[in-house]
Amino acid sequence: MSKKSLLALLLVAVMALSGCSLVMKDQEVDNLLTIIDVNGTLVNKQVFANTYEYNLYIEQYYASMLASFGGDGTVDTDSVLQSTIDTIITSLVTSQKCAELGFDQLTAEDEAQVQADAQVAYEEELEYVKEYYFANTELSGEELEAAVAEQAAASGVTLEVMVENARATLISDRLRASVTDLVTVTDEDIQAELDALIAEEKTGYENNLAAYGLAVNNSTAAIYYTPAGYRTVKLIETTKPTEEGAEDTAKTEIEALAARLQAGEAFDTLSETVATKVVCEVSTDLDAAIVDAAMRIPAAGEVSPVVETATGYALIQYVEDVAENTVTLDEVHDSLYEGVLTEKQDAAYEEAVAAWIAEADVKIYTENINN
Repeated sequence: MSKKSLLALLLVAVMALSGCSLVMKDQEVDNLLTIIDVNGTLVNKQVFANTYEYNLYIEQYYASMLASFGGDGTVDTDSVLQSTIDTIITSLVTSQKCAELGFDQLTAEDEAQVQADAQVAYEEELEYVKEYYFANTELSGEELEAAVAEQAAASGVTLEVMVENARATLISDRLRASVTDLVTVTDEDIQAELDALIAEEKTGYENNLAAYGLAVNNSTAAIYYTPAGYRTVKLIETTKPTEEGAEDTAKTEIEALAARLQAGEAFDTLSETVATKVVCEVSTDLDAAIVDAAMRIPAAGEVSPVVETATGYALIQYVEDVAENTVTLDEVHDSLYEGVLTEKQDAAYEEAVAAWIAEADVKIYTENINN
C-alpha cells in the first residue's frame, strides 16, 4: 500500500472518530439549549423533552383507552406541547413564590410530618406493586418485600421520591392556603349556585322527562328540581326461570301474592323486596309493561292486576302523584356550601397564579425545541 493511500485511510479514520466526537459534543450542547427562562431560572432542552415525552405518553395511553370504547385514539401533540410549557412555567413561578414568602422553610416538626406522609404514600405504592406484579408469585417474606421494592424502584417509586413529593406538597399547600384561606362564601353565593342547578335540571327535564326517573330510581345524586307528570309506585317483581321447559314458578308466586292482597293483607308486607319507584308516561328505566300498567291504575292506593314483563311478573301499587317542586336554600344550604367554597377557592388561586405569571419575567424559546 502506498504512503498516499495509507494517509488517506488514516485521514478517513481520524475524521470518522472526530465526527463521532463532534456529534456527541453537539448533542450535549443541544441538550443544554434553553427552552424556558422564568426570572432567570432556566429549563434546558433535555429537561423539557423529558417532561414533554412523559406528558405525551400519558395522553397517548388515555387516547388508546378511549379508542377501545369507540374514540378516535388521536392525540393533539401541539396541545400537549403547549400544556407542557404552561405547566413548567406555573411550577417555576409558584416555586419561586413559595421561596419568596418563606413557605419552603420547614421546621423539624414539618420535616417529621413529611417523613410520615412519605412513608404512608410509599407503603401504599408498594402494596399496589405487590398486587399488580406479584399476585401469583411463590415469593414470600423478606424475599418478596425485596422484589417488590426493586420493582417499585424500577418504576421510579422510592422512599426518597415520596419524601420529595410530600415536601413539595406541603410547601405548595401553604402557598395555596395563603390565598384560599381568605375566601368566604355568602348565602347569595350559595343561592346563585342553587338557581343555576335548578335551571340546568329544569331545562334537562323539559328536553327529556324520562331523565328525572333515571336520576331518582338509579342514582343517589341530589335532585334540585322535580318536574310534573310523575307518580310514585311500589313494585314487587318475580323472575321467570331461564331454563327451557322449567316450571314457571314466578307466575305462581306472584299470583299467590295477589291472592294475599285480595284477602286484605297490606302491600308492603307481601314481600321483603318491595321497591319504591317514580314513573311517568315516557319512563325508559322500567319495563314497558310496568310503565303502562302503573300509569293505568286509576287512584292512589290501588294495585294493578298481575303484569307480565319481559323477564317475569309484577304487582304495582300506585302511591301518590309527585308534585312539581324546587328545593329551597334552607334544604340544601349545608350540602352545597363545601362545593361553592371549593369553586371560589379554585378560582381565587387560579387568578393569583395567573397574576404571578403575568408579573414574572418569562421567556420561551420555542425555536430551540426542534433545533
